[in-house]
Amino acid sequence: MPPRTLIDPEALRPSARIHAASRLDASYLAYAKSIAHGNSDPKLRLEVCRQFVRCGMIGETVAMLATLMDVRDLRGSVTEIMGELRALRRARSEDHLFLPAAGNARAGAKDRGYWVVPADSDTTLIAFAGKAQLLGLSIYFMHSLLGRLNANLIYLFDWSNNFYFGGVSGLGGSVDATVERLRGLCAELKSRRVLCLGQSAGGFGALHYGVKLGADGVMTFSPILLPVTRGKVRERIGNRIGRPLTDADTQLREQIAAAPRAPHIEIVYGTENKADVASAHYLADLPMVVERPLPGVSSHGTIQVTVANNTFGPLLDSFVRASGPGGWEGGDQSLSCDSQ
Repeated sequence: MPPRTLIDPEALRPSARIHAASRLDASYLAYAKSIAHGNSDPKLRLEVCRQFVRCGMIGETVAMLATLMDVRDLRGSVTEIMGELRALRRARSEDHLFLPAAGNARAGAKDRGYWVVPADSDTTLIAFAGKAQLLGLSIYFMHSLLGRLNANLIYLFDWSNNFYFGGVSGLGGSVDATVERLRGLCAELKSRRVLCLGQSAGGFGALHYGVKLGADGVMTFSPILLPVTRGKVRERIGNRIGRPLTDADTQLREQIAAAPRAPHIEIVYGTENKADVASAHYLADLPMVVERPLPGVSSHGTIQVTVANNTFGPLLDSFVRASGPGGWEGGDQSLSCDSQ
């Protein structure tokens, strides 16, 4: 029999659940239509505009913004969203190219939490979605932005919202199992350089998994770090995954410092967001960590901020260069296809 590839052919397209998480459902679109008039609460219409932008919906955003042009108190926010629209037009997402296969998916595949996009490259970037199952923006929109790297892309989703401590559906039910499957996928893609990227809860996942994978670089946007190291958040995650988390699980600073091959790390955060500043400073004095503070920014969504002001691309390019030419050695992994 021919050898089985680590990359499940179905994983080369987004699963039904990934596709659904990257789009607004019919009920939300109906709600948006019902308030698209001057007599509804303008703040509700503004939030709908933000949701449309995150999902790459240019025409719908323009139509809703037209109902807000005369709302004086929201002019600053409307101007900000118009800037995001300009960025969206520069990198128009082509979500129709990645529609999940219909009708013939194997049982359970619709909940698969990873998507692999090979690019015949020796660089592989693993992108960790946050709690909203986005990278600040729709995965399709982000895919159009990350295409500039000419890298293999692996998108990960944490359906249980446990900061990836419960693994990734289709790759394994624990951190270690998922790391080994990711190591195998990177080896299958003939990777010589492995990079990780994430925002918010996905930023924690990118750092945690990046260290375990021996990644060359990790770039995080507003990572949530300190709440996971102690207290109720850590306890809640432990209850959900069926075992208590220990300091050895959650203390990323110690893990990074002790890693035999620590990655180059960059942390992007807004200087006016106290929680994000504290998380960034938690790692700041480690020699492999570079801070990228955004002056005057209070938003937790720093991917969106940098996309809107056209600095996301330059930041990403600089990070890739700083991560070096790559020396990742994952080795041969004799792992079978989807384990769950």
